Amino acid sequence: MIPAPYDEMRDAAGTVRAPWTGLAGVLDGAGPAGLLARRADTLRLLADDGVAYHPPGAESEQLWELDPLPLVLDGAEWAGLERGVAQRAELLDRLLADLYGPRATITRGLLPVEVVDGHPGYLHGWRRPAGAPPRRELFLSGADLGRSPDGWTVLGDRVQAPSGAGYAMANRRVVARVLSALHRRSRIRRLGPFFEAVRAGLQAGRDDRRIVLLHPGPDSETAYEQALLSSLLGLPLVLGSELTVRDGRLWQHSLGRLDPVDVVLRRLDADWCDPLDLRPDSRLGVPGLLEAARLGTVTVLNGLGAGVAENPGLQPFLPALCRALLDEDLLLPSVPTWWCGDPASLAHVRAHLGELVLTPVAPGRAPVRGADLDPAARAALLARIEAEPHAWAAQREVVLSTAPVVTDAGAEPRAVTLRTFAVASGEGWEVLDGGLGAVPTAGLDDGVATLAKDVWVVGERADRAAPGVQDEVLGAARPTGVSPRVAEDLFWLGRYAERAEDTARLLRAVTDRWADFRTSPEPAGAGALRALLAATSEITRTTPGFAALPADEDPGPELHSLLYDRNRPGALGFAVHRLTRAAQAVREQLSTDTWLVLGRLDTVLQRLAAAPEPDTGDVSEALNRVLEGLLALAGITAESLVRDDGWRLLDAGRRVERAQHVVALLAATLCDAPRGPADRLVVESVTIVAESVITHRRRNAGRPGIAPLLELLLADRDNPRAVAHQLDRLADDLAHLPGAVPASFDAAVARLAGADPAALAVRDTADGTRPALRALLAGLGADLDRLAEDVAAAHFAPRPGPHAYDPLLGAS
Repeated sequence: MIPAPYDEMRDAAGTVRAPWTGLAGVLDGAGPAGLLARRADTLRLLADDGVAYHPPGAESEQLWELDPLPLVLDGAEWAGLERGVAQRAELLDRLLADLYGPRATITRGLLPVEVVDGHPGYLHGWRRPAGAPPRRELFLSGADLGRSPDGWTVLGDRVQAPSGAGYAMANRRVVARVLSALHRRSRIRRLGPFFEAVRAGLQAGRDDRRIVLLHPGPDSETAYEQALLSSLLGLPLVLGSELTVRDGRLWQHSLGRLDPVDVVLRRLDADWCDPLDLRPDSRLGVPGLLEAARLGTVTVLNGLGAGVAENPGLQPFLPALCRALLDEDLLLPSVPTWWCGDPASLAHVRAHLGELVLTPVAPGRAPVRGADLDPAARAALLARIEAEPHAWAAQREVVLSTAPVVTDAGAEPRAVTLRTFAVASGEGWEVLDGGLGAVPTAGLDDGVATLAKDVWVVGERADRAAPGVQDEVLGAARPTGVSPRVAEDLFWLGRYAERAEDTARLLRAVTDRWADFRTSPEPAGAGALRALLAATSEITRTTPGFAALPADEDPGPELHSLLYDRNRPGALGFAVHRLTRAAQAVREQLSTDTWLVLGRLDTVLQRLAAAPEPDTGDVSEALNRVLEGLLALAGITAESLVRDDGWRLLDAGRRVERAQHVVALLAATLCDAPRGPADRLVVESVTIVAESVITHRRRNAGRPGIAPLLELLLADRDNPRAVAHQLDRLADDLAHLPGAVPASFDAAVARLAGADPAALAVRDTADGTRPALRALLAGLGADLDRLAEDVAAAHFAPRPGPHAYDPLLGAS
């Protein structure tokens, strides 16, 4: 008979447990409608904060899923769990030190050699030579816990590159706002001290250590968390391609120099870390990293061989190992486990196959519930197990405890698990007060939860003093370089931000003209609309575009495509999508307010795309909201980022893009033959798109003609929209970057300096075009294209070739 699950919130008599009293009051007072409102608030705040998760195989990130109701644990009970988690981390660290050193646990018969050497996580090249100084193999340790009717048990260990601590912090930030009143009056333990302990442990008492956070890339499963950890810990987030080993030492590529690296905190599974000694097909690691770590010139945390400790086949041997290595009894038991390489255990598995969960020892292979199989499938599974028994472990299925979760019907009980975290601190371990709660899809969850929970440990710790501020002697600040990869992403962030803004202004002006003149009999208006539509296709480089449409065909579908098609280069949706992708790649460099803006931009365009037939009013309103967001983003990047090399490249990208847009706008509208009465409306639209209409009217009320407009948009160094102003800003940005100023920049400056607006405005007597203006703009456009290429050649890293990529990397 299967026992009833433990209820975290209520005892057997149905009485609310003391730590849950406050939350029970919220549940009673809110009712189903109030709970659904809190769930909606949670989703909104997650979107505003940009909290995301990239499911394996998905095209893009999706919003992190978080239940607004926390899992509440009593502080006194937590003290016992804390001791057990710290003991387990110490045990696994000692075990790893032995397995990569004397291997006494194997020679003494405490551990079968097949459990170790037969596991793919055991790195034979990581063995420590005899007489080498001891090293700590674990720095961060994770353990997945579940409460069965018999008490807390360890479902699995996460020591390869444990993920989730950053998500725990993100959960807390959101739930603290959703349940703000309850959060304020509850004595909930803070999460911050744990991350302070991580920082202190990485520095190891030295302030001159250069530490980096190695990750798989912006498309990895937990890319958001990696960026958040980079921000919380103050560490540069690096890819393997940004590191190099020279003369046995690890270095980081920065603009114009190499910086030595002393410590690597890795979020990359070990076998991907070094294509020379480990996986030869990996383009994610650093050639020679294993050798540098073996020499001791760099410390890799967790140790590159830590993955063997995640082997479920170790679980039956841990009680004896704990007594042998720590002279203590194991405080937190594991799930009852049978390693099939042991004949007696295999016999038990054979007799009870339908009652067990069969788990492959090798990582990345899904467990199988014997109860889900028919007799033929069980026989086939047993045959596989008996063919390679050392590669399988069997575990008893755990009846997990339940806690309230918000559903469409209100609060309902669901099974929960808890991922805990410990960090090495001096001779001991600091345990995160709480962790990552999860509502798993199965009893033994082996991945990131489909629904997360904040975890509240209620009751102050008596043994923790509040952190204070220490006086320090100021010395020379360590240089914080920008890697070529980050430089490139920031440059394109600036370009796509400006491209989106310019495109939105252009489409808004065209939409307004379309609303005015698409059904108007006025010839000037109709002519201006045709000219602007054709110019739009040229400026956005989506030709033939509107020009290919028959005169009697509705241009609405083409205009709508330019608004929200994220797969069409030149469209506003494409620019916003690429802007978001660039921001995701450098998330750790940006203010958290950035995601408040970017999330709403995408929402506006998605809603517009979902509308069956949006009218011009809907389109204009959407464009206004997009522009509001892009202006807010411009303000954030201008006022929140330090003027380092990264910001200089971001600004340079914006300046190049704005100059190119003005050049393209003028070329597409002012160089052709006269359009008669439509010209006035076209020129007015140009000033509107260039955000210079008021200045143009005020300055040139008595000076009709094109020359004043060209002076304003090309040569006026005080006009923030003029090409000359962009070149001035570029001069300042390029002067602060390492290396020489590109010759293409000097060419653009010289070309513009020699331009005479009055001469450029003159039309050819034969065909009425402006050949001098067209030639100047063509030359400026080519100069700006070359300038962008020269900046890329000088400062950006070459793109790596295609490589095998596992989206689960670093998501243990």
